[in-house]
Formats: sequence, structure tokens, C-alpha cells
Amino acid sequence: MLWLKRHLLMLAALLPLAVVAPAGVAFADDDDKGDEADADGTYTLRIRTAAPRKSPWGELLANVATRIKTESNDRIKIKIYWQVKSEASAVRACTDGKAGGIAVSLGALAASVPEMEATEVPYLFDDYAQADRAMKAAEPLIAEILKEKGFIYAVRGENGFRQWASKTAFLNTPGAFKGRAMRSQPAMVHKAMYSALGATPNPLQISDVPTSLANNVCDGYDNTLLFARLANWSDAITYVTVSNHIYQGAAVLWCKPWFDKLPPDLQAVLTKRDDKNAQLEKTGLELVRVFNDKLMPDQYKKAGKQLKELTAAERATLKAALAPVEAQFRAATSPKGRALLDLLKKSR
Repeated sequence: MLWLKRHLLMLAALLPLAVVAPAGVAFADDDDKGDEADADGTYTLRIRTAAPRKSPWGELLANVATRIKTESNDRIKIKIYWQVKSEASAVRACTDGKAGGIAVSLGALAASVPEMEATEVPYLFDDYAQADRAMKAAEPLIAEILKEKGFIYAVRGENGFRQWASKTAFLNTPGAFKGRAMRSQPAMVHKAMYSALGATPNPLQISDVPTSLANNVCDGYDNTLLFARLANWSDAITYVTVSNHIYQGAAVLWCKPWFDKLPPDLQAVLTKRDDKNAQLEKTGLELVRVFNDKLMPDQYKKAGKQLKELTAAERATLKAALAPVEAQFRAATSPKGRALLDLLKKSR
């Protein structure tokens, strides 16, 4: 586990941290576009992500970038746009041909690939073991669905289990949500979750959440402990309910408009699913889990936040209250969306 200790020592200081580019990977200005082959016969891969560079997600993406540069013999040059304004903007850049790759949550893909909402139905998974079994079994179907919508699946990641946070109270019963305005991810299942609990979902962009909390536009949000801290969301809240109500997967994806212009040998480099790729994924998942589950609770407590885990009875009550969300998804999604949800449930 030496790799884990090394990364923890490097990342443990956390906030605030300067953004430092990994060796051989450049930053780019927002107006730096274009996806044709360069004059020297190389290709430039522009990757957009809402993740900060100094984070487990940044480490995963940097490791992926290093591998691509090495295995392409420097025929693929990489520029990473860190902390874009929203995941939705990264997805649009991919479909519009303004990016070659993105690293986003599966829920953020909902506007373009609504079937991915199957992975974020509330209380679908009880723990990481269930999520790992189900996501592994569903990977071929997920890749197929994504490809049909213009995204090439490359590397699995995760944001982790999401928790509820509030400025004014613990959110441990359905009644605690009634009348509250809550920041919601734009995906249908997230908005339906809050509506089912009697709250008002407000689908704000990532960068707008801190100001909205400070100005009482919304009372709280749900996200992973790590992302909320890195995005400065947690500054304004006091109460964190450790609810583990949605497991949020993520992925590094290539944008088909850019990918299709590559020669076959470079396409093979970008889609290689071998032991090295599996190790990249394993390292990324373990880092996210260590930070979310081991390091963040103490960081929150030191910052004066109150944390409370749901009891088994509270979890069961909330799960029952949110059962209609699955039915809403099934009614709204495509046959492949229903097939994906069935496969996830069967494999967990």
C-alpha cells in the first residue's frame, strides 16, 4: 500500500491548494479549440472536468494522461481544463466537438444520455461491494448506451456516496425536507428525489452553489463529503446527515466526433482495457473512498460541522419514501434504461 501512503501525504493538506499540471500535460485557455491533426502529425486531446487538479479525481486523470502520452509515443498531446464551471458544460463541449474527452459523473450525462440515471436511483446500493459488483456487470451495457449517444467509455471512476447537508437542521426524516429549497443535480432522479420528500429542487451550477447558500437561495444540498469540501460548498452548512442515499459513479470518456478522426492504432491506445487500466481504476476508487470515508469526517468536525449517521430505521423510512422515484425513472426512460436498471439490481 505504499502508493496509497504516498498519495495521501501529497493530498492530505487539501484546501486551498494550487493547481499544478502533471509532467507533460498542459493547461489550456477556454478559447483554445480545434481537434484536427497537428502539423507534425500528432493529435491534441482536450479533456474537460469539473474536478480540481489536487484531488483523487485529478490524480486519476493525470495518471490516465501519462499513460496515453507514453503508449502513443507522444503522438497524442494532452491539455486538461480543470474545474470547468459545470459538468453540463463539459458534456456540451464533448457533444459539440469542442473537446476530445471529459471526466464527469454519470449523473451529469443525463441531459445527453438519460439512461445513465439508472445508476443514481436513490438507495440502489447499500455499500461499495454492491456498487462494484453491479457496475462491473453493467459496464458493457453502459459502454454500449454511451457510444450510441457519442461517448466512448474509457476509465471508471466515482464520486462516491452522496450525503445531505443543511444550514439549519439534520435531514434524517422525510418531514425534515418539507418546505426546504435544496440544490439539486439537474438529472430527473435527483429532482424527483427532492420532490418526493416535499422539498423544492433547485438545479444550480456547481460554481453558483456557495453564493446561493450564503444568500439563503437554498438551505442545503447533497453531494459527497470530498467534492462539497473541494468546491467550497461545505463552508456555509452546519449539519451533515451521513445518508449514503445515492451512489454516484463517474467516468473518463472520449468524445466520438474527435475520437473518430484518429487513426485506428491511436483509437486502440485510448480504449485499451487491460491490467494497467484496471490498476488505474482501482487506485482512483481507493483514493476517493479513503478521502470520503476516512479523512473527510474529521476535516468536517474540525471545521465545526456536525455529522450524524442515519439509523437503520431512519434509512428504511427514507428508502420507502423515495421508492416512487424508481417508478418515475422506469416510466420516463428507454427500454435500454430499464434494462440497465434491472441489470444493476440483479448484479448488486
